[in-house]
Amino acid sequence: MDSRSKILILGAGFGGTYSLMYLVKHLKPDDNSKLTIISDDNFFTFAPMLHEVAMGAIDPRSIAFPIRKLKGSERFNFIQTAVKDVDFSRRIVTTAIGEEEYDYIILALGSVSSLAECDPNLQNYYTLKNLHDAMLIRNHIIEMFEQAIVEKNTENRKRMLTFVVSGAGYTGVQTVAELRDFVHNDLLKVYRSINHEDVRIILIEPQPKIIHEMHTKMGAYVMNYLKKKGIDVWLKSRITQGQENQIEINGETGIDTNTVIWVTGVVANPLLAALGAKIDNIGRIFVDEYLGVTGNQGVYETGDCAHFENRKTGKVAPPRAHMAVRQAKIASRNILADIRGTAKKRYYFSDAPEIITLGAASAVFRFRTIRLYGFFARFIWMAAYSLLVIDAHKRTRIITDWLLELIFGRDTTLLKDKKYKYDD
Repeated sequence: MDSRSKILILGAGFGGTYSLMYLVKHLKPDDNSKLTIISDDNFFTFAPMLHEVAMGAIDPRSIAFPIRKLKGSERFNFIQTAVKDVDFSRRIVTTAIGEEEYDYIILALGSVSSLAECDPNLQNYYTLKNLHDAMLIRNHIIEMFEQAIVEKNTENRKRMLTFVVSGAGYTGVQTVAELRDFVHNDLLKVYRSINHEDVRIILIEPQPKIIHEMHTKMGAYVMNYLKKKGIDVWLKSRITQGQENQIEINGETGIDTNTVIWVTGVVANPLLAALGAKIDNIGRIFVDEYLGVTGNQGVYETGDCAHFENRKTGKVAPPRAHMAVRQAKIASRNILADIRGTAKKRYYFSDAPEIITLGAASAVFRFRTIRLYGFFARFIWMAAYSLLVIDAHKRTRIITDWLLELIFGRDTTLLKDKKYKYDD
């Protein structure tokens, strides 16, 4: 019988992958532990750049890193499968291929797109939460241009060239700005017979302002920027009904479109709701000052699924990559403290820098009283996030993709997923 302490990590996003890397680096032979990570995918996705993959700015492979190639891979076990249940009382995780016991566990299952307000009749909509989503969006947009260039009916052509982004949070604003650059800087240059006036890009937001938690002056700048770029921004609006080729806004205005990118928000992985722990309105588990799940010894939570409140301000740690990385370090360190019988470390967070990209060459940045706009802010975004990339090879690929895009433009190759049939 294996007497080693079993450490289990669920999920290979920022919280899970950085927890794994920390534990691989700091576990000692004397700790007598077995380390295992479980994930649906066999790779870590650098999620903050998904909108750039979706709009052809970065190659999909550049932001995907195989878990088995992480440094120190001989010191952990990786299982590619879906997690079905976690039994805190029995300390067992049920997966699609069997059960795994644990003594210590880090829940880092991430979030999923919130579809609560999405009309089930809505068709031709795309979410943006993983690499597959991003690739589908990119191919779909290019395919709309391929169809539009041969379409004789004016109304049908305009419908194909109308692109709607639902949700003006961080992801929605960054996505719509990248979409505008992709369409006007690249696609319209190669689909030359398409009339620019037939293209329409719309951003829909239920709140009275875009990125409602963003600093007011920054929000005003972003709003003006989007409008100057020709993007229609509809505030206090939501998609109330949808069908195959049309959506209805606020129960009255119809828009003909073949493309809706749905980024209206996220909720925690639905699995967490069934675990019996205290959760908030979007399914995140409440954690204590050590990122532990109250009443469950050895259970820690990180990333998008952790509800951690700053005691001084009452603010909840936002679902940001930098936050997940810091939480992963604290949760992993506290597992080592549990194993070694040493003091745990508290987790603290303060207001992080605020930065939003606005296409290939612009962004806005704020840290405390400092506010920057334009290309220099974009450069800060590129530098900050490229430093989080876990591998020098991938970091080099991402930087190269950015440089090639600025010099040569984005790739407009349509890679359709075909299943070929061969005659006998």
